[in-house]
Amino acid sequence: MAAFVNDPASFLWNATAVSNAFFCEYMPSAPEGYVKVYLYGLMAAREGLGETIRMVEDLAIALGMPTADVEKALRYWERCRLMERVRDNPPQYRYLSVPQAALMHQQTQPDEQYESFAQALYSLFGEKRKLHGGETVLAYEWVEQLGLSPEVVLMLIRHMISTRGVNFSFKEAQKIAGEMSSEKITTLEAAEMMFSRSESAWKGAKKVLSRLGKRRNPSEDEIDLYLKWTVQWGFAPKAVEAACVETTKGDPSFAYLDKILEGIRQRSGGKAITAEKVERFLKGEQDETGRVREMLAAFGHKSAVVDEGMRLVYRSLCEVASHEVVILAARQVGKRRGAHSLDQVGELVEAWNKRGLTNEADVEAYLRSVAQQDKTLRALFTLMGKEKTLTCSQANRELLRKWQEDWRVSDPLIQLAACYAKNVEHPMAYVDKLLQSWREKDIATVAEAQEEHEKFVQVAATGKKTDTAAAKPTGKRVLAQQYEQRDYDPDEVNDMSDEDIEEASKL
Repeated sequence: MAAFVNDPASFLWNATAVSNAFFCEYMPSAPEGYVKVYLYGLMAAREGLGETIRMVEDLAIALGMPTADVEKALRYWERCRLMERVRDNPPQYRYLSVPQAALMHQQTQPDEQYESFAQALYSLFGEKRKLHGGETVLAYEWVEQLGLSPEVVLMLIRHMISTRGVNFSFKEAQKIAGEMSSEKITTLEAAEMMFSRSESAWKGAKKVLSRLGKRRNPSEDEIDLYLKWTVQWGFAPKAVEAACVETTKGDPSFAYLDKILEGIRQRSGGKAITAEKVERFLKGEQDETGRVREMLAAFGHKSAVVDEGMRLVYRSLCEVASHEVVILAARQVGKRRGAHSLDQVGELVEAWNKRGLTNEADVEAYLRSVAQQDKTLRALFTLMGKEKTLTCSQANRELLRKWQEDWRVSDPLIQLAACYAKNVEHPMAYVDKLLQSWREKDIATVAEAQEEHEKFVQVAATGKKTDTAAAKPTGKRVLAQQYEQRDYDPDEVNDMSDEDIEEASKL
């Protein structure tokens, strides 16, 4: 700042006058950052150097801008006739007042190419819009700085009037001009192709907005999305409009429609998609929605809205199991105590697959078998006096399966062993050892087991060792086991609820 100011101490308390004509005629259409250069340069020039900017580099440093950008801004204001270049190397500029700018415009030799361009630009608007002083200059900047031909720039302006209306923003047009320059769209043929596609996209996006119930012109982002759907993804315009029906289930917006179309595209294999295909897909989506809701209901989750995440979970489950098996798994997980999630449904389906349970009949048979196992186990827990502490865990089921299937022990014999395990600290392990001992001694009837047990009790009471004891519990446990044996009918136990087969659902 010192390079511009003679008296830094008083500088901050001074003021810089700016003509209202600048704010009304030039500022609205000026490119981004150019107004900053004009105002700061005006302040610096008036404070220190008599209306003249001599040090462009210092101005760039003060504003934190590249020197090249500052020079472009100064040349822009020169073309607007608000500045006059008084020296070229190094460049120096003198500020002009608006009346001085008008006088200079009259005195200087007219730029025929610029004047011709300006007249053509004015004719596009006629009496519908009066251009600001800087708007014509800005449009001509696209010719000189971006390398577009005057004819291409005028075609761009006609396109903006056609799609945005006569009061469009020149800054918005400048963005498109910059894109055209970067993409080397400099000929009339290339520009016509681009604008034709863009205008078609604008009209298509406008129709989509109308289908969504919005009465306004599409934004640039919405037009870009429409181009993505129709050009990159291959949706026919009518197909995009047909998909708008689905937006009634959520927020009717381009963003929501984009997700709907993305899902359709992924499931269609990326091929060209017609309106008929979209309608068939949406009908399938409705059928799928019903199946997803059935899964959620079985899981115990009631949701009015089926989102894409729920669909993806359901689809992944159906890749490894039938719908009926998924429903069975969801029901089993939903009845578990405590927190549970849809991820556990997938884990359960995978566990069933490992057991070879791949269809509804096999799974239902397995669940009935588990239910019967648990019914038997709870009856044994009652005989053991542990009905409130023991659970139908998979480990306990596996012990029962071993006794019944591998060792072929009869149910009455298992029940007798459970009676002998009453009040033992680890009754299931005790029964396992007892049954193993009887098996090793070929004891297969209740009478033989009772006789063996009487020997065990006598030995325990006298303290003498014997080879017939299956295990030697403490005296306290033996006394607790000396009670009259009772017959037990497992059918007297209430049927197991689905909640009680929690562990079965894990396998």
